[in-house]
Amino acid sequence: MKRWLSRRKRALIECAPINESPPSDRAMRSALETARTIPEAAAALTAQHHFDVALANLVRRIPIPPEAEEYFVNAALVKGAKRSWKTTARHPAILATVLAVVVLAGFGAFLFYERLHEFPGSETAKKLLVVANTARRSEFEPLNTDAINLGDFFFMKFQLEHFDVPMQFADLRVRGARVFEDEDGERVAQVLLAANGVELFLYSAEKNDPREASKTRRPAWHYVEGEGWAGAVEERDGVCFMIAMRGSEDELRSYLADRQR
Repeated sequence: MKRWLSRRKRALIECAPINESPPSDRAMRSALETARTIPEAAAALTAQHHFDVALANLVRRIPIPPEAEEYFVNAALVKGAKRSWKTTARHPAILATVLAVVVLAGFGAFLFYERLHEFPGSETAKKLLVVANTARRSEFEPLNTDAINLGDFFFMKFQLEHFDVPMQFADLRVRGARVFEDEDGERVAQVLLAANGVELFLYSAEKNDPREASKTRRPAWHYVEGEGWAGAVEERDGVCFMIAMRGSEDELRSYLADRQR
């Protein structure tokens, strides 16, 4: 057989199965088909097959000693049982992966929600709610005028341009005002109203992309909450106006709705 077949095919034939069913391995099938096409190789293959069958029959007739039979009692347990999808789902690694995905998805949703509520000047607005909660009446310069006059007051005394109060709040009575610098050195105007728990803030809006600034946008309210206060902010002419009220966002929305009537 050595003269008719390659070394690889001879190695495969020497370990060929002794049953009559075709082998599942493609290389083994190819080696057997090649051997059967060569008469000398086919005769050698038949002789080897007969020898292997006779040897297998001889081995089957050898009795197994009693002390060795116990090793075959649990032989069926060696074969792994197929897991169901429920068992697989309860695997610690799978549960840990699912939990990580859920946490990441929740964190991503939280960031997306926060991003929807961000607007130019939102960070400053949140800090000013802290100022509203801690400011004392003694820190304000006493005034007794209507809010419509604040624009002239801030321009004449502090040279602050466009620090005007929207017309819907022009009739609010003012009891005090002050101007201070925030953490970034930007000047902020704070107004104390006669109505208890309501204050006004005016500050410079954050600089945006010039392409965005060139677009004419209708002023819209943006809301923030913190320190037990709620704030509504709108931007006009590069200046953010915020009305702050002690309470919740819903209460502030109701207050603004009443002012617009």
